[in-house]
Amino acid sequence: MRGSLKAAALALVLAVAGCGGSDEAPPTPEPPPFADCAALTVPPPAAVPVTLAGEGKALPEVALPCFTGGQDVTVSAIRGPAVVNLWGSWCGPCREELPAFQRFAERAAGKVTVVGVDTRDRRSAASSLATDLGVKYPNLFDEDERLRAELGITVLPATLFVDRDGRLRHLYNSSALDDATLATLAAKHLGVTLP
Repeated sequence: MRGSLKAAALALVLAVAGCGGSDEAPPTPEPPPFADCAALTVPPPAAVPVTLAGEGKALPEVALPCFTGGQDVTVSAIRGPAVVNLWGSWCGPCREELPAFQRFAERAAGKVTVVGVDTRDRRSAASSLATDLGVKYPNLFDEDERLRAELGITVLPATLFVDRDGRLRHLYNSSALDDATLATLAAKHLGVTLP
């Protein structure tokens, strides 16, 4: 009896310690909340060609991975009108303005493409923040800050306003953008007025 009591006690200890086999699969990580990047190099379907003064500046030839996977996107191939926002989960003003970009993306659907570039970040932190804030527009992942360096940007957030031909019309690199300022800048630099 003493032997069977020891055996039962050992079986209980092993079961509690998790040493027994389990039929449960390990949890799979949550997919990122962002949309894929497939359409970033095609102008939005309802985009109306607008004549803007001057030629604008070419975007850098930097290829970045789409946050959700798939083929890399060369930034110079992005066609607008587009608003490209460089951000990171570690950046306070970035966190503050991300909801305004999501609302803008919803209002501008079919007229302006909104693209995020998660910069110098951990994928898990960015994905968690985006999920918390409801950010769903396409995002590129720039762990090594290659785009920021190519543009000569020293601090985040930074927002690029890109015309239909993929030319940089304006670089905003100041305080967090709100809904009204973002819409005003899009109207001024892209010729796009939203309701």
